[in-house]
Amino acid sequence: MSEVLLYNIEKQKELKIKMLCHKLNIGFRTVEKEEFGYRISYLLGLSADDVREEGEDFSEEMLLLSDIGGGMLNLFLTQLIRQKTPVALKAVRTDTNMQFMSYGLYRELSAEREAIQRGVTAHKPEE
Repeated sequence: MSEVLLYNIEKQKELKIKMLCHKLNIGFRTVEKEEFGYRISYLLGLSADDVREEGEDFSEEMLLLSDIGGGMLNLFLTQLIRQKTPVALKAVRTDTNMQFMSYGLYRELSAEREAIQRGVTAHKPEE
């Protein structure tokens, strides 16, 4: 099922995003700070592994988009821009980030953003 996880979204913006999800028949879920230590797979209901780990808190807005196909993904992102609801940190669910805790996903996205701003790569190439 298509779903968007919302992190630290300001209430008015959150309402706009949820209305957009409803319009596009995409599920949504606000992830509370107390849940940041659970794996992404657990938050999406794809794993029963409810082990919670402690990590650094974050307050920046972030979205995780799960099972949203190419055309629908483009439409969703275009509509975010049109309705003036920017969210700087966005990720699409992958096999790799499904194993992350929300803290880890936030660190990864932040590192990638910083690397892009500096004009370098965030990860060393695999040999």
